[in-house]
Amino acid sequence: MPEDHESVIKAIYTGSEFVESATTGDDVGIVLESTSFYAEQGGQIFDIGSLDGPFGSFQVCNVQIFGGFVLHIGSLSGVTVKFSVRDKVTCKVDYDRRGLIAPNHTCTHMLNYALREVLGNHVDQKGSIVLPEKLRFDFSHDPNRDGAINADHLRKIESIVNEQIKSELDVYSKEATLAEAKRINGLRAVFGEVYPDPVRVVAIGKKVEDLLADPENIEWSSISSELCGGTHITNTREARAFALLSEEGIAKGVRRITAVTTESALKAMELGGQLLKEVDDASKLEVCLLEKLLFYSKLFCFKASPVVPVFLYFFAPLQKVASVKTSVDSASIPAAQKADIRAKIAQLQNQLKRAQKKIAEQNMQKAVATATELAEVAAKEGKTFYVTRIDIGLDAAALREAVSKVIQQKGMPVMIFSIDETTNKAVVYAGGRCGRGKGGLATGQGTDISHVNDAMDLATSFASMKLT
Repeated sequence: MPEDHESVIKAIYTGSEFVESATTGDDVGIVLESTSFYAEQGGQIFDIGSLDGPFGSFQVCNVQIFGGFVLHIGSLSGVTVKFSVRDKVTCKVDYDRRGLIAPNHTCTHMLNYALREVLGNHVDQKGSIVLPEKLRFDFSHDPNRDGAINADHLRKIESIVNEQIKSELDVYSKEATLAEAKRINGLRAVFGEVYPDPVRVVAIGKKVEDLLADPENIEWSSISSELCGGTHITNTREARAFALLSEEGIAKGVRRITAVTTESALKAMELGGQLLKEVDDASKLEVCLLEKLLFYSKLFCFKASPVVPVFLYFFAPLQKVASVKTSVDSASIPAAQKADIRAKIAQLQNQLKRAQKKIAEQNMQKAVATATELAEVAAKEGKTFYVTRIDIGLDAAALREAVSKVIQQKGMPVMIFSIDETTNKAVVYAGGRCGRGKGGLATGQGTDISHVNDAMDLATSFASMKLT
C-alpha cells in the first residue's frame, strides 16, 4: 500500500473566486503544493479520499484539472472549524478503490492491443472510461467497410487479454520526450489527443528502456505500448481475469466494448458457465430422443385413461429453455458466451417446435380416428349421441377436429373431454344439435380434473333428456 503524502494548501477556490480560508460545510476546491491524488483524465476516473490536517478531515469527492492545476473538490464535515491557505495536510487516497481501477486501466491497454490483432490495424482508440466496477473502450471500426464483428472475434479478443493475464507480464512505465516515444514501433495513442512533453510510456511485457533503445524493432508491434499517465497494476496477474460483456455501435464507424476484470470477471464467467450447463442439459434431448417422444406419444396419448402421457415429462427440460433464455438476455456474462448460448437455445427451440408439430399432427389423426370409431360403436348400439374422453392433453385443435369429423361423417352429436394432469386442467368440445358456438361447436375448460367424471355423467344425463 502506498504511503500517505504530505503537502501544503496553496489555494482555495469557491467556484467563483479564490479565498484565504473556508469553513465546515463549504464546497470548495483545494490546490496543493503537491498531491498523490489522481485527477480525472485520459478516460480514468478521479481518486477520492481525504486531506487531513489540524482542522480535521476534508473529504475529497472529486479531483479535476483546471488551468493546469489539480483541484481537490469536496467539503469539511463535522464541528465548525476553519482551514486556510498554508495549512499542512496529509493526502489520504482511497487506495482500495484505486486498486479496483488500476487493473481495469491496464486491461484497456491489453484490449487495445487485442483489437488490432484480431480486427486489423485500422482500429484506433476513440475514447475510454475506466471506473472501479468496469471499463469501457470506444474504437474505430465500420462494419460496412471493415466487416461485422461476430462472436468468434469477441472470443479471440477476450482470449488474447486473458492470455496476457495468465502470462504474468510485468507492466513498465517511464517518461520520455514526446519525439522519442512516438518513434516506438507499434506505440498506441489517442488520435487528436494533446500529450505533454515529456510524456509517460506504459509497456506490458517489455521495459520502456528497451523500446526507447531500439524504437524501430519489429518485435515491439507484438506488445502493448501506449502513451498514458494513468494508474496501473505492476503485473498482469493482478487483473486475475477479463470478461468482455458487450460490443455495440455508438456512432457511424465507432464501436464500444464494455468489460470487467478481477472478481467481477470471474463471477461473470462462472454465471456464464452455469447458464451454459443448463442449456447443455436440455440439449441432451437430441433428435433421436425426440423420435422416442413421438413413439411414446403413439403408445400413451390416445387412450381413454387418466394416466398422464409419458412424453410430457421428457419435454420438461426443453420447456425450461424459454426461462433460461430470459435469464441469459439479462445476465452479465461474456458476450461471446452469451452468443453461443443464444444459438443453442434457438436450435433447441426449433427442435422442440418441429417435435411438437409432429405430435400435434399425430394428436389430430388419432383423435379423429378414435372419435369416429367410438361414434360407429355408439350408432351400432342405437345411441343418438355419445360423451367420451380422449386424453390428448389440452390440444383443443385436435378435439375440435375430432368433433367436426364425427358430425360430418356420422351426423351424430358428440362431446369429448380431455385432461392434463400436469396443469390440473380439462378441456371439452361439443358439437351437433348441442353446439351453439362457431360452426355449431361449443368449447369449455375446467381447472379441477377430479370433477371430469361428474361432468361427463351430467352431460350424458342432460343429452339423454334433450336428444332422445
